[in-house]
Amino acid sequence: MKNNELKNLIDKYLDGALNAEETAQLEQWLDGMAADDAFAAMPEQEKETARTEGYNRLVKRIEKAQRPTIVKRMFTGARSWKIAAAVACLVITGTLFKNSLLDIVAPHRLTAMQSTEGRIKKHILSDGSIVWLKGNSKLVFPVSFGEGNRVVTLEGEALFEVAKDAAHPFQIQCGSLTTTVLGTSFNIRSSGNETHVAVLTGKIALSAPQSGKVILYPNQQAIYKEAAVIARENRNSASVHEITKGTEYDMAFNDVRMSEVVQRIEKKFEVNIALQDAAITGSLITADFTDQSLQNTMEMICQALNLDVEINGKSISLKLKKES
Repeated sequence: MKNNELKNLIDKYLDGALNAEETAQLEQWLDGMAADDAFAAMPEQEKETARTEGYNRLVKRIEKAQRPTIVKRMFTGARSWKIAAAVACLVITGTLFKNSLLDIVAPHRLTAMQSTEGRIKKHILSDGSIVWLKGNSKLVFPVSFGEGNRVVTLEGEALFEVAKDAAHPFQIQCGSLTTTVLGTSFNIRSSGNETHVAVLTGKIALSAPQSGKVILYPNQQAIYKEAAVIARENRNSASVHEITKGTEYDMAFNDVRMSEVVQRIEKKFEVNIALQDAAITGSLITADFTDQSLQNTMEMICQALNLDVEINGKSISLKLKKES
């Protein structure tokens, strides 16, 4: 799609004159932009939705999005050819913006991340779950989870810290083995026809075609071989270090200065934390935030140090409570 064609679509939207055929035209253009066939891999129902109302959904979601605020201003105020053309150029040339458009039009499309040998790659999923993908592994997941179960597919090994959501169970497909959780932390390692699952916190349910359901609790693990039953066995607690090595999973602190605590929280959750009062920096924390969500971590810190917190997307502000 040429810049002037996209400009015309923007102008028509501003005038309320965008029809279904033009929506399909935009979807086709986005399809051509998608890398690694990600757009083509999205569910058929989502594709159909994108065809019929994609552009209108795009604009509505841009207005609600946190990151592309400049795009929102362009769309709401762009009444001139010059600004509309600038948006078109940004779309055509900007890879980051291209991916944002795809995420908005097709929020449940499948995408993938892959790690290389000897490296750990972290990703925070749309529900807040954290995945540390270990060497030479691949995770396939939706850009944004829908209303049903949260389903991902794993090839290789990964440490999961799953956000708690009882209404939407989290499922990992690893070959013919399905791991179902509500909110917990565990490690899955698949090699060849053998899959090892080790639970750190909470509980998980394992199921496979040839085996009955097996429930695992903390300090338990199971081994599954394709076309066989799931075998439960006790896990040596010393292996916890091996499972979590190279990740930010361990968040236990014993008389640690807040300046260091903040750095570790920022790295784990990929946020920016501002301490509004200098007195907070030297405060000491003794607490275990392991397997806690960002929200819970902030609430625990505020309770311990008598602070107020303000969370705005990826920006967090902590300040001393005012005495009443």
